[in-house]
Amino acid sequence: MSPQYSRSPRTILVVDDDSSVVEVLHKILSRHGYEVLQASSAEQAAAAVREHAREHARGNANPIDLLIVDAVMPSVSGPELADGLLKLLPEMKVLFITGLDGLAIQLAFGRPCECIQKPFTVRFLVAKVEEMLGHVVAAGDASPQAL
Repeated sequence: MSPQYSRSPRTILVVDDDSSVVEVLHKILSRHGYEVLQASSAEQAAAAVREHAREHARGNANPIDLLIVDAVMPSVSGPELADGLLKLLPEMKVLFITGLDGLAIQLAFGRPCECIQKPFTVRFLVAKVEEMLGHVVAAGDASPQAL
């Protein structure tokens, strides 16, 4: 029988076409106690979700709790990707990161959504993630430097 993972740490999927943004977000969120999956495209995100779902079904991983996705990416937009992934993971929350106005993202997504505008601070990102996931994680580097 496989071990069952507890609800902590929470699992976050980060998707951005800029791999340096993905790496920075991975570093920040990992330091704050989250398990972080990374992708630089919609295709990579779908593959990561499929693989993670297999591990979760075996009892080797927690479900993906949060998708952090760039709103504007080549080929598939953040809202389009989120819509597709929410069909597979309806309990997953979504946080868009964008240089655009949040209202524009809501219109593209077709429903109310959470957005943070670039640039943002580490502290602001972590606070938003904690708020969305309904808990506070272990303290880490919460320097106020902008991304």
